Amino acid sequence: MNPETGPQAGQTATSREAAGGKGERRVITVLFADVVNSTGLAERLDPEDWTDIMNAAFPAMTAPITRYGGTVARLMGDGLLAFFGAPVAHEDDPQRAVLAALEMLDAVRGFASKVKRDLDIDFEIRIGLNTGPVVVTDVGSIGAMEYTAMGDAVNVAARMQQTAAPGTVQLSSETDRLVAGHIDTAPLGKIELKGKAEPVDTFRVVGRKPEPERSRGLGQVGAGLVGRDAQIAELKHAVDELRQGRGQVVCLIGEAGLGKSRLIDELKAYWRETGGSAAWWEEMRGVPYDTGRPFGLFQSYARRMFGVELDDTPEAIDRKVHATLDPLNRAPPQSVGLCSIAMQRIIAAKSLDDRFGFSTQAVRQDIFDLMAPAFRENCKSGPTVLIVDDLQWADTASADLLMQLMVIIEDAPLLVVCAFRPERQSPAWQAKLRAETDFPHRYREIVLSPLGASDTEALLSSLLSIADLPTEVHQLILRKADGNPYFVEEIVRSLTEQGVVSVVDGERRWKAGALVTDLAIPDSLQALLMARIDRLGEEAKSTLQMASVIGRAFYYRILEAISNSAMALDKDLLALERVELLREAGRQPELEYIFKHELARDAAYATILNRKRREFHLRVARAMESLFADHLEEHAHRLAQHFEAAREDQPMMDYYIMAGDAAASIGADTEAAAHYAKALEAARRAGASDDLIAKIEVKRLPLAVTHEATPLAAGRDL
Repeated sequence: MNPETGPQAGQTATSREAAGGKGERRVITVLFADVVNSTGLAERLDPEDWTDIMNAAFPAMTAPITRYGGTVARLMGDGLLAFFGAPVAHEDDPQRAVLAALEMLDAVRGFASKVKRDLDIDFEIRIGLNTGPVVVTDVGSIGAMEYTAMGDAVNVAARMQQTAAPGTVQLSSETDRLVAGHIDTAPLGKIELKGKAEPVDTFRVVGRKPEPERSRGLGQVGAGLVGRDAQIAELKHAVDELRQGRGQVVCLIGEAGLGKSRLIDELKAYWRETGGSAAWWEEMRGVPYDTGRPFGLFQSYARRMFGVELDDTPEAIDRKVHATLDPLNRAPPQSVGLCSIAMQRIIAAKSLDDRFGFSTQAVRQDIFDLMAPAFRENCKSGPTVLIVDDLQWADTASADLLMQLMVIIEDAPLLVVCAFRPERQSPAWQAKLRAETDFPHRYREIVLSPLGASDTEALLSSLLSIADLPTEVHQLILRKADGNPYFVEEIVRSLTEQGVVSVVDGERRWKAGALVTDLAIPDSLQALLMARIDRLGEEAKSTLQMASVIGRAFYYRILEAISNSAMALDKDLLALERVELLREAGRQPELEYIFKHELARDAAYATILNRKRREFHLRVARAMESLFADHLEEHAHRLAQHFEAAREDQPMMDYYIMAGDAAASIGADTEAAAHYAKALEAARRAGASDDLIAKIEVKRLPLAVTHEATPLAAGRDL
């Protein structure tokens, strides 16, 4: 395959419908795979035989992509192109892409052995991955339309594949950075890329990390736990009660990034400090791509704990369970035996069903009947903590089994801590309802809210020395993060990667002279927020994008004036409130909404094509002129910003002059100077007369001399 002849490839009808048939800006991970030496192989074989080989190989290559939520964009003679992150985003798309690539290699190895045996030819593939911004859209003509991705990120992925060694997966530095906590890689050095001034770092995938690291946090220069004293105290109290023999269920509930996993880490440290044994601390973690795998939550736990593979025989599973549990003296022999049988059922439920002719329900009940006694016996050997993190991604069967295990807390020292997001449709929420209903006397609930202003300030101060941090940037970070600790960390990480923050003597410091006029949303946060946005219906998503153009806060009647379907607007806004992307800000003097997080607004805005942004901003500006005709001065600075974004220099100049006059009249000299400076830029671009430019300069210069304007001084409202 020669990706450079057609890398901007795509799929057809189904995905176009999913994407709404319109272009978007997105950050995606692009995967290219091709057959090594395909030209030589095809030359040796009859075209029909080569076609048969590729038709048989493609299912092995595409199945992992589908399993991990990717999109097979194009099948190309001797290879394929896939996207992770379009038309639907997941918060871990780079990791999914690498896992899919590894499984693809495994699947092809099995297929290749058959080809070698039957035709005596060597069949190998190589895979390249890169992550970056693209435009995804429909291109072509009537009768020949494709949903495609366009951008330099696609070309870099193609180059990663072309330079990969046979039978390997090669990553760009961008993808490697995003998967570092979960995937082991080895540096391969730099490669030259056509059209790029600097060589690009490349990495070979070694495999999954045996113990994945938290994907969040800032490494050695991190922060202590801030603003969660009451919550950690409550968790520690639950552990203290456990040691007295009192079992219970604790539900730790909070949106992504509010610190659930960090609290669990703190609790684990307390467990160890107070003499708790690692043998009686169990952890399970849901992953988003396992929600459709029966007992996926427990399978992952069992494989990690006992070193079991999915294709292990029952005898092999039994040996591994005994080898793990016997040396610990963790439980009586009968408990070890029960645990072994339960793990066999969980890990190989489908194969057991096929092998012995049991019904699915019978196997399911068998697992339930075995697992609870095994856990109960183990708990009798000592107080046990069972941590279930990211329960919102559990499959239904795992959630049902977890509810069965909760019964043990009544008569055994077992503490079950379930951490999950407040998603009411998830199995996690059903487990919560069951726990608080069936065990009200042994149930504890901890709900995390965003940090308050002082705690957010303390967190930022611990991550980034603010002694030399410009006030405007400091305030911008606090505003963007909105009390979410993960958001604070990722913004600081992004600034560090941009080079405006450096680490000196173990401390993050602002680089002298560095200039930041706005904060681009980090890729990690863009993915997290887009995963939520992509779950919306197409109409609600379109409404969210339109609202994002108006600004973080917006009046209902402005959105109504620019909406493509005013009749459906109320329904869309209700849907957006229900998923907590928007909330009602007030009804006086008129109905107003606000994005719950400023970064959610940024994420929605970032998906809109530039030409569409300009069109929407112009529609907003014209609507505001009509709706607020009697008091334009009050809205002048917002009108100026919308006309600026629409690249309409004449009205931009007029409204920046009006905004400058209004600010100067109340002594806001810094803001006035910034407005006049913007008016001058527009005037020169619009070809204004020398007299008009001189008049604006007369207004600006006295203020600029006394009050030096900064890029953020005018205060961006959009």
